[in-house]
Amino acid sequence: MKTKSVLIETIVVTAVTLLGMWFLPTYKTGFALIPLVYLLVERRLRKRSWSDLGFKFRTFLPDLRANWFWFVLVGLISQPAVALLAKFFFSVYLEHVVARLPFGDGTGWATILPLLAISLVLEELTYRTLIQGRLTPYVGASLAIVITSILFGFAHLAQGPSWIVFLDIGMIVLDSIMFGIIFKRSGNLVVTWLAHFIGDVLGLLVILTL
Repeated sequence: MKTKSVLIETIVVTAVTLLGMWFLPTYKTGFALIPLVYLLVERRLRKRSWSDLGFKFRTFLPDLRANWFWFVLVGLISQPAVALLAKFFFSVYLEHVVARLPFGDGTGWATILPLLAISLVLEELTYRTLIQGRLTPYVGASLAIVITSILFGFAHLAQGPSWIVFLDIGMIVLDSIMFGIIFKRSGNLVVTWLAHFIGDVLGLLVILTL
């Protein structure tokens, strides 16, 4: 649905969400829920299906097979490889990544995994369904992926030496581009979410256990 109102709504919801998360971090969780509320209300008002939001469970396996290369690259290789290299050769970068994790030392996997799964559903709905999906008809798929990935990177902004911060955001942007490619090719948020979830879990395993 390509209308001026959809574009304006997308820009406003994105701006309020990200600016709130950046400048009012105490209320970060509340601002992160805004896109979810908007998408659920907008789905009902405009009579969109769950498939329109990217929840394509019936085509999950075909979509996964069609995007296996990008899925393996970002879900199984990228994050654990970067974490492993940083652990042995670039500890300053790894310390920065650990410092921005949303949970403290000693948090068990029984807590981490469900929190991660839920938070990534919100992230993928925000960045893939809302921002990338709604911008694509207006600016094209490639530019929508780039814009979305830059915003995704800066959403993870954390204090630290400028070059470390730049490197961290750059790595996040690269991963987001790959998530964006999967979503562009499949339109399937479930496949994108699973790649994101597996990548984060494997990266955390390297960081927290090795």
